[in-house]
Amino acid sequence: MPRQMENTAEDKTLAASGALMGPALAMGSMIISQLGIAVAVPLMVAHGSFGISALRLGFAALFCLAWVRPNFRRFDRRQWIGAFALGVTMALMTMCFFTAAKLIPMGPAITIDFLGPLGVAVLALRGWPRLVLPLVAALGVFAVSYGSHGKLLAPAGILFAMGAACGWAGYIVLMRHVGRLFSAQEGLCLSLIAAAALALPAACFLEPPVEWLGQMPVVAGLAVLSPLLPFALEMAALRRMEMGAFSIVMSLEPAFGALFGFVILGQALSLRQIGGLLAVMAASSGAVLLPVMTKPRPKGRMEVQTLAFPLPDQTHQPTACKVLEE
Repeated sequence: MPRQMENTAEDKTLAASGALMGPALAMGSMIISQLGIAVAVPLMVAHGSFGISALRLGFAALFCLAWVRPNFRRFDRRQWIGAFALGVTMALMTMCFFTAAKLIPMGPAITIDFLGPLGVAVLALRGWPRLVLPLVAALGVFAVSYGSHGKLLAPAGILFAMGAACGWAGYIVLMRHVGRLFSAQEGLCLSLIAAAALALPAACFLEPPVEWLGQMPVVAGLAVLSPLLPFALEMAALRRMEMGAFSIVMSLEPAFGALFGFVILGQALSLRQIGGLLAVMAASSGAVLLPVMTKPRPKGRMEVQTLAFPLPDQTHQPTACKVLEE
């Protein structure tokens, strides 16, 4: 009996540590991602945001290619079209956001950028939340768009952040579609290659290559810091927690952006901007929580509790469930 009680206590300890590991990995992903952005801002100010962003995508594609080593000959037309469409959104999202972070503080940039996933979540809502949450987010964006002295931030920076938000929304939708077409990480690899193939010529056209091609060693390190490490941590987190809980944790990302912007770049936010940031975070959390809170419980004596779910890039992974008696 003592041995059995000892095993039970050990199982509970392992379960508790596993429950904490998912949020910890998600937090690590946000911290590394926002740190990579903050470190890259001075480089982009000196050498151009389009070129640095394009090089970042290029190195990320090379590293992913070496890691995944996809077999290009076995992909069909639908897979190539899906990967190319996802690559377009990746290029748009990356280049627009880094340019926004160059023109306006990181906190407002990531807050406006967060309208992308919020918009996708709101589309699934019904009733009053579908009207109220976008209004709260719009008021939050209006608040963060004005600096500490009440002056409007650079309009170009705000527009680029909105472009990044559109790219992020498209990324969410297309990532699910591409995940159904590919197995493992091949879809991501092809999409990164497509994004780099689009971004590099565009950067050469928009900015003189001589200003940013000399920064390749530094940008290679930044590509590892972001997006490769954050992506790996997010995938590991998704294996350990439900999508809704993951989305709630990730809604803290604007706060990390503001924190690193202040600590590394000296970008202090006014109380109004902090309030706007919190409003967008609250709207994002509400878009995830409200459907769960208002969902009716299933009738009967049996309840299904989902423990795992198919990841975007692993559609053939079975769903593991356990049955609990009420």
